[in-house]
Parts: sequence; C-alpha cells; structure tokens
Amino acid sequence: MADDDKGQSSGVNISGGSVNVGGDIVGRDKITTTTTTTYGISGDQLAALVKEFSQINKKVDEVQLPPDVDKTEVKDTVKKIEEEVKKGDQANGAKVERWLKFLGDMSGDILQVTAAALTNPVLGVTKAVQLIAKKAQEEGKK
Repeated sequence: MADDDKGQSSGVNISGGSVNVGGDIVGRDKITTTTTTTYGISGDQLAALVKEFSQINKKVDEVQLPPDVDKTEVKDTVKKIEEEVKKGDQANGAKVERWLKFLGDMSGDILQVTAAALTNPVLGVTKAVQLIAKKAQEEGKK
C-alpha cells in the first residue's frame, strides 16, 4: 500500500468500539470471475442448422404430398424438430423420434431429407438424436 503524507499506509483505519461489516470486504484489488454455461449448439452450428432446415422447408413446398396430407402440418412438424434439436444436449430424443415417425407417415421424402440433415456432424446435433434420425431414416426406406 502507498504511504500518504502522514507516514501511514492508505486504506481503512478503524478505531474505537465494536464494528460490524458485511458484504464484500476487499483489501486491495477485487478480482471477480464469471462462468458462463451454454446449452444448445454453437453459433456456427446454429446458422448451419437454420440453413439446412430452410432447405427442408423448400423441399416441402416442392414435393408432391398425398391428398390427405397438409403441407402446413408437415412444415409444423419439421419446425418442431428444428426447435428441439437447437437445444443441443437438452433436446428430448423421444420427441424427435415421435415427430420423425409422424413425418415418415406423411412423407417419406421429407423424412429422408430431415434425417439426413440430422445425421450431418457439421450441424452439431447430439449423438443420441443422430442415432434416432439414422434409425428413422432406415425404417423409412422399408
């Protein structure tokens, strides 16, 4: 500590009776650290995922669906899968599996395109979801 003009070191000088102090007591420089925990996928992976799902939605517009299947319903299901997969490790694999099966019932072509996207390692999809997508893709080919 630096000395002031009276020969005393600068800082806190307390004299007298009893003193109660609370909060952060710092004798010199206070150094704090903050830890950030991130859930989901990285920004680059998210951008790639969004781009991939945009392509899937274009495919939905182009593909001929059975007369009893509404394109809006297919797009809604694709959107649900996309939103769940964006959660990364927090994604619910059971939901993704159910939606992929539902997608397969509506359009095998869209299932194949979606499953192929989910198995792309560049997109940062969890291994569990990749395995679910691969299984759905194989079952959809039968």
